[in-house]
Amino acid sequence: MIEIRKLTPEDAEGYFRLRLEGLENFPEAFASSYEEEIERQAEQVTERLRGQNPDTHFTAGAFYGGKLVGIGTFLQREKNKTKHKGDIVGVYVAKHFQRNGIGFKLLQYLVEEAKKIEDLEQILLTVVSENSSAIRSYEKLGFVEYGLERRSLKIYGYYYDESLMMLMLKKEPKIDEMNDALDIP
Repeated sequence: MIEIRKLTPEDAEGYFRLRLEGLENFPEAFASSYEEEIERQAEQVTERLRGQNPDTHFTAGAFYGGKLVGIGTFLQREKNKTKHKGDIVGVYVAKHFQRNGIGFKLLQYLVEEAKKIEDLEQILLTVVSENSSAIRSYEKLGFVEYGLERRSLKIYGYYYDESLMMLMLKKEPKIDEMNDALDIP
């Protein structure tokens, strides 16, 4: 049975171990590198989880048999002009648990929790353009590609392109609706 919930500081050690596994096994899936993250201390990860606002910035985990096997983070942007947007980052499922729907369930959870944020209108993410299975999962949830960043990551001399994807939570107002809201004849 899979349980998905927001992580707490007590989950820091499992989160840190799983994140390092992802960075080591799939370096092209993350902007951070294993070498950068290994320098962190478990206490720093604990403080980061403790400092998150659980309503607008949270890390979720998927547990199987009580063991943390999947992670993902949602961050609502903080600036007034961009707080209508949020980002999903750092999604990873342990190697031996991949390809059985855990990642999709984790993504569903992140999206559903993010939808509870009153002023959130769109969720953004990036994914290596070669990762077709992840892209299919995102598309299944309603994400669409809106751009491609060429040579986004450089790992050991090899470049990876990243697909920029978005999920619109609220439809864009039509020009007449905007004019009415602004009381323009």
